[in-house]
Amino acid sequence: MIKYSELTTEQKMACLSLFPEEAKTDTEWYIRIEAYRAFGYTEEAKNDNNWYIRREAYRALGYTEESKTDTEWYIRIEAEIYFKIKNQLEQQTTEEQTIQLNGKIYKLIEITNE
Repeated sequence: MIKYSELTTEQKMACLSLFPEEAKTDTEWYIRIEAYRAFGYTEEAKNDNNWYIRREAYRALGYTEESKTDTEWYIRIEAEIYFKIKNQLEQQTTEEQTIQLNGKIYKLIEITNE
């Protein structure tokens, strides 16, 4: 039986689909990142010891409060940008919903007054 641990780097890269879980936990970061790219990032990728993998996971899945205190400065910067824009979008959505709700109330008042 072929064991993942006995494969060369080239073999591991060529056979990601045969060993997806093993590849995501490989000791080499470039094998792990290729596995995540091929099979999708997971929450555990946000805790990888390699900052590049963590950043890619946050970009794919969304930044979290924990990302604001990540050891990597670039992740912290992107997290601040992400939350600033997210908050603006949420504020914009709330304002649009209020306008829509007010419009419906005005229509109800008009109908009632007729």
